[in-house]
Amino acid sequence: MDIERDYNTSRPDMRIREYGRNVQNLVEYAISIEDKNKRTKLAYIIISVMQQVNPTDNANDEYYKKLWNHLYIISNYELEVDYPFEVSKHDDEKKSIDPIAYSNNIIKYRFYGKNTELLLNNIADQEPGESRDALVTILANQMKEMYITWNKNIVSDELIDTHIRRITNDVLSLPEGVELISANVVLKKLNSSLASKKSTSKSKGKSSQRGAGSKSYGAKKSYQKGRSSGSNRPSKSRR
Repeated sequence: MDIERDYNTSRPDMRIREYGRNVQNLVEYAISIEDKNKRTKLAYIIISVMQQVNPTDNANDEYYKKLWNHLYIISNYELEVDYPFEVSKHDDEKKSIDPIAYSNNIIKYRFYGKNTELLLNNIADQEPGESRDALVTILANQMKEMYITWNKNIVSDELIDTHIRRITNDVLSLPEGVELISANVVLKKLNSSLASKKSTSKSKGKSSQRGAGSKSYGAKKSYQKGRSSGSNRPSKSRR
């Protein structure tokens, strides 16, 4: 005995999945009806089924207009009935979108960042001279601070010079006789900033504790005041 198998993969695609295949089958049956009046009556029945499948708390004209347009789409624009609302065809063609190419964001030294490499390469395009050497010196000092901040370690000027050469493909280098900012100065800056952050957090904690203590003290004081006022009541005179 051969059993006829009906899989979803062998069925035609659903045009609007949220209503299910049964609604689409009803619409296809309505298309096959020759009498227009009967088609229209069945269309209203299908709309009520679609309303049950996709209910809403705000059943206004826009909602019903959407349902009738969806019915027209499900019928592949072939259902001819007396529509209570204006229906229109939609552009079903999927526009091809060009894929976005991955940017070449390779950074040689992450602790300097991409902008530092861009600046160095822009400086490398300038003509050699004192202005270019001054820009290289400024950026080299910044790179030294970045290196120490990131690695928490002392770095020599020779290593910064090596990094500049590698980033610019040996176009730029540290000017002769230039001494960069001392690593000890940079470390002192970092330590002082960390100490100021810690002191700020401690002062905030102490101020919050003081505020809580002042509130409790005020409550205690009012309680004592009440007791003292009760004890100072005038005593009745003895006869």
